[in-house]
Amino acid sequence: MRKRTRIVVQSRPLAPGARELVVNGRAHALAALGDAIHGELFWMQPAVFRREWQLVSERGEHMLIYSRGLSGRRASVETPAATWSVSRGWTGRVELTDAGGSLMSVAHRWLMRSRLEPAAGPSLVWRWHWLGGRTLEDEEGHVLLRLQLMWSFLRQQAVVTVADAARGREDLLQLLAVTWFAWLSEAPAHGH
Repeated sequence: MRKRTRIVVQSRPLAPGARELVVNGRAHALAALGDAIHGELFWMQPAVFRREWQLVSERGEHMLIYSRGLSGRRASVETPAATWSVSRGWTGRVELTDAGGSLMSVAHRWLMRSRLEPAAGPSLVWRWHWLGGRTLEDEEGHVLLRLQLMWSFLRQQAVVTVADAARGREDLLQLLAVTWFAWLSEAPAHGH
């Protein structure tokens, strides 16, 4: 007979503006980004082969993306304030939607750059770099956010750095969600 461990996990109170939800039997407390955008953010896959990714920082969990269905082409995006859907079409187009319609999309291209088109505002450039890095840039070439892959055995994880120009954007969470799912959708070698 195995001896029971004596570890007790205490749940901490939710921060103001946080949202608690249960997905696939696991509890998540999603907190607003706040000052966390001044540091590095991390996309983490909590378990091998689980199609679930968390955007986390030192201040906690900020966003959750979890796959729906067997194909991995559709996922739900949970944030402290909203729930969205993200999907990948057969042509590689990634689209973020809410109940009112499309919020933004990324059309798949074969040469090192793609267009990210928000429903409101000018289009942005989603650029591929050697060694696995991706950047989101405005039309003048200023980097808004940088996504650098982290090595992890059988998991898909990355470090996200948000530039000063992107920190004040109202659609920052949408940009983070659609760029991450676009990266997951790029290479056929990604097992999601």
